[in-house]
Amino acid sequence: MHSPAGWIPAGQSPAPGEPRSSTQPTPDERRELEHRLANSLQLAADFLLFEQARLQDARARAALGEAAARLSAVGQLHRFLSAHPHDAGVDLEPFLTELCSLIGRSAGLSCSVDADSVMISGTDAQQIAIAINELAMNAAKHAYRKGEPGSLHVECHRDGATLRLTVSDDGAGLGHEFSAERATGLGMTILKAVVRQLRGTLDARDDHGACFTITLPLSPVRPEPTRSFAPRLRPLEED
Repeated sequence: MHSPAGWIPAGQSPAPGEPRSSTQPTPDERRELEHRLANSLQLAADFLLFEQARLQDARARAALGEAAARLSAVGQLHRFLSAHPHDAGVDLEPFLTELCSLIGRSAGLSCSVDADSVMISGTDAQQIAIAINELAMNAAKHAYRKGEPGSLHVECHRDGATLRLTVSDDGAGLGHEFSAERATGLGMTILKAVVRQLRGTLDARDDHGACFTITLPLSPVRPEPTRSFAPRLRPLEED
């Protein structure tokens, strides 16, 4: 797909000698675009619910309801992530606490968080958020009976040069025949794609409910750019 004329993708600087285009969006413009996208996703979810109400076939109604719920959840997640730039470092402890509060309300789950204060890249933080969101939707759909209160537990700890993220519930469990490698549902497909993006590994097992663990290498966080373009002066030598 070709970019609009003069548009420079986020994180890409103009070529040497090339003037910066006036069409490159400002931070405020980006936030407005992100907000409109999140609203569009919610509108699409509402359209699906409208169509669901017109159908008689139970399987079709269930499929549209699931699709609407997923679009709505993705829209809320997108709005949350737009406030966390992908090119900045993110402290996981407050990030996951805020994220899980949002996801818990969206999925109807009581969500607890136990996370270390670890700085990771904004890109990795966004991928982790997508993984947790998928596992929360999976738990809301499969772990508990309809109308039954449910819980989700998120743990994230540093172990040397690796990060271990565990998302578990207290529900029905995965069953003896479950295999993450062979699972082909949309949620598991997205989850496995995220794990590959993070260069990590995925382990799924029963432990008084479903328990998923993602282990990934910690990537170095790029230092934030200086806000001053003035030359750095050497300290004055004392007499």
